[in-house]
Amino acid sequence: MAEQDFSDFDQKLKQVNSRLKAANIRPRIERKGDSLYLRATLLPKPNSDRTSPYQQHLSLKVKANPEGLKRAEAEAKKVGAALDLKEFDWADYLNIKPQLNNQTAGEWIAAFETDYFENHERTPTTEASFRTAYHHYLKQLPQNQVLTGQVLERVIKATKLNSYSRAYMCHAFKRFGTFAGIDVSFIEKKLRGTYSPNRPAPRELPSDELIVEAFSKIPNPRWRWVYGVLATYALRPHEVFHLDTENLEQGGYILKVLENTKTGYREVPPLHPEWVDQFGLRQKQLPGVTCKNNTDFGRRVGGAFRRYHLPFPPYHLRHCYAIRCIRFQVNVTLAARWMGHSVAIHTIIYQAHLSKGIEQEAFERAINDPNRPQPPSWRSR
Repeated sequence: MAEQDFSDFDQKLKQVNSRLKAANIRPRIERKGDSLYLRATLLPKPNSDRTSPYQQHLSLKVKANPEGLKRAEAEAKKVGAALDLKEFDWADYLNIKPQLNNQTAGEWIAAFETDYFENHERTPTTEASFRTAYHHYLKQLPQNQVLTGQVLERVIKATKLNSYSRAYMCHAFKRFGTFAGIDVSFIEKKLRGTYSPNRPAPRELPSDELIVEAFSKIPNPRWRWVYGVLATYALRPHEVFHLDTENLEQGGYILKVLENTKTGYREVPPLHPEWVDQFGLRQKQLPGVTCKNNTDFGRRVGGAFRRYHLPFPPYHLRHCYAIRCIRFQVNVTLAARWMGHSVAIHTIIYQAHLSKGIEQEAFERAINDPNRPQPPSWRSR
């Protein structure tokens, strides 16, 4: 079915889902590309490391066409009835794979990739996600050797203990090993280590003076514009290529980040509004780069920072905005919304960058507040 034909199909899909909802049938039908899936709260799949039911997609292996929609509606009713009767069994919908002693790592990787894209629409973005989260680590396995737990363990141990690489390889190998029917409980127990993205190493962040100074070192006006936007609005590097700047162009200060970014649409104010005019941000000047996905856009930005010998990477500008939020006493919920992440991430990750100087500022501000409640004096007793 041609892409332009899906608008009519999606309307019919909405009607079917409305019928399912009216009949109190729990699964819903979703289209991913030209395939149909059921979405429902289901028990974890066999060999999953999760223990409680959660929202999952169930592949129906049917196409998004009128006949496929009829089959999907019938399957939704069948699954709904099984859920109501507590008789749903993943074995009816999964090709349970025996643990074959002669299956090589390369063969399992090919099967894993096929399974991944049966449950995720294949787009440049999902392909990049698969490469980053899985293939980057799976390609380090000996492709022609039989896949065993010992092989996984040996490759993991070749990485540095308690490192980013070790932690993310363990995550990839747990999912991959579970798919291949291998007991991977040893990974979390023995190998993962203590690294956590929620306990980042302290960074030496640039001062506002250094940020302004670095701006002047960029000879290309288009990359200067990119730098200025990143510094002023705390964007992720790829987000600078997905912006609505109409408000800026009309004299305002709000920048709009569009949907096709990591965390979707949001509106961001500048904490240094003076930089909007100082950096010349009211007239969009993007470099003429084309990329297949957001990861590639991010790499292009990082490459520009290195090419112009800037004294810090792009993400430091985002961290500086987070620290600015704390210094300016911005409500944590608002700060998290402006930066496009959760309150938990803002609290855990970004407050880890607080310097002793900022902590001292907060302490002095608190004790010098004239409205600070006074403790009782022992002399008054």
